[in-house]
Amino acid sequence: LADPEGFVLKPQREGGGNNLYGEELTAALQTFDPAAAPGAPGDLSAYILMQRILPPLTHTLCLRAGQVAALETVSELGVYTGYLRIGEQVVMNRGAGHLLRTKAATSDEGGVAAGFAVLDSPLLY
Repeated sequence: LADPEGFVLKPQREGGGNNLYGEELTAALQTFDPAAAPGAPGDLSAYILMQRILPPLTHTLCLRAGQVAALETVSELGVYTGYLRIGEQVVMNRGAGHLLRTKAATSDEGGVAAGFAVLDSPLLY
């Protein structure tokens, strides 16, 4: 892989802390064996290779353990929808909410429950 910093290898699970970046990503891809049985060395079927999205940095005042810290942060907006179709008839297709996660720009992980990010509120104008 010519540009490992431009990609992330993510396991198909929630919780954070398991993504592979940079040298770890390169090492994992070098072990890939398309004939490997599930769970065997060289099997990467539990992962998805994604191009990294590098959002703009924001200067943020964060409160942690009663202390204010000025950090560069990045945010990820997730938009949820509901879609239901029966045959050719669309029964439902509408927005169902959103979630904004913000984390330190130095963190490669983004899980809220794992402690890498916080829930945030978007400023819409």
